[in-house]
Amino acid sequence: MICIPRRLTAAAISLVCSLSSIAGEATPAWPFFAFDNGVGRGKWTPAVQADTVRKLGYDGIHYNYTNPRDFSAKLEACRSAGVPIHAVYIYTFLNKPGKAYDPGVKEMIRMLKGSQTIIWMTLRDGKPKTQDAEAASIVREIAGFAAESGLKVSIYPHAGFYAASADDAVRIARLVDLPNVGVTVNLCHELFAGNANRLDEVVKNAAPYLNLASINGASPVPNKGPKAWDTLTLGSGSFDTDSFLRLLRDHGYRGPVGHQFFGVAGDDREKLDRAIRAWKDAKPRILTGS
Repeated sequence: MICIPRRLTAAAISLVCSLSSIAGEATPAWPFFAFDNGVGRGKWTPAVQADTVRKLGYDGIHYNYTNPRDFSAKLEACRSAGVPIHAVYIYTFLNKPGKAYDPGVKEMIRMLKGSQTIIWMTLRDGKPKTQDAEAASIVREIAGFAAESGLKVSIYPHAGFYAASADDAVRIARLVDLPNVGVTVNLCHELFAGNANRLDEVVKNAAPYLNLASINGASPVPNKGPKAWDTLTLGSGSFDTDSFLRLLRDHGYRGPVGHQFFGVAGDDREKLDRAIRAWKDAKPRILTGS
């Protein structure tokens, strides 16, 4: 097996990925999954959700954690349909000693033992950049549970949260310094952070830790400043999403890519269909270097 040390340069990572491919060890690049906020969240049964993404050609789905019973039903439906759950999103909170996360999270993580699901954790509340030690402690605790089940963790940047951008996530991941802890570059929230013009720097900084990425179409909201964006389906809007995908490619990222549907108006099935069609057009074109 070819192992990739965490802190290799992007060029070295790209070379190792190429060698792994030649050796027949590499998994397919960029498996594409749908966020459940575009898959009938609260309206469709888990069986309908799993069947819909499978029939449309997605490589998997994401879920927001609610409670163990609810998640068990989703997990069973996805396993029956052969649909991987690429990520499960959980909330964690600073300034809540002993109550930083729902206790059922531990049971949910145990249910996922042996899967490739990544625990997508947010870090909420706190005073920006002043409570990294507490944030790191929460990440280490969740990462410990994940490690017992053979799982990875990814710090999910979210506008308005303590970890609001990939830069915040990387700063905390460095402090945590555990092999199963990485970060996400979430295009939607990088735009909300005002980082549209520095995505090359953002991705380069995140690359040694990057284990999840998300995309969407987008357009700036006129006269509202650099942090105001409309979230759209892939292939829509004025933002050059292809350029973001090329950054992921050029910095050696070949892991899962999710489609963010937050704020995207319209019928869920139509949104899912538009997104996967745009993805099937973009992926081979960009991965081959055009």
